[in-house]
Amino acid sequence: MTIFQRQDPFLELRTSPRFEVHYLAHIDLGFDQPVVNCMICDISATGAKLTIGQREVPNEFTLVFRRRCKVVHRLDGQIGVQFVQSI
Repeated sequence: MTIFQRQDPFLELRTSPRFEVHYLAHIDLGFDQPVVNCMICDISATGAKLTIGQREVPNEFTLVFRRRCKVVHRLDGQIGVQFVQSI
């Protein structure tokens, strides 16, 4: 019998669910510096995991990404979109 329960090391502690994606994006460093290319690997309402390679980035930056979209429904001034693959 053990006194302490061993916690699952892979237990999900995030409050927002993450979704695996593979979106190309850019890190805007500001101050007229060139953008850093990156890949968004997963994303949630509160954060994302980025692959940046060996580049150095500051602790705060602007993440910029755009996706080609197709409208799937329209209602009362709102639209729903689906991301489509670029050709």
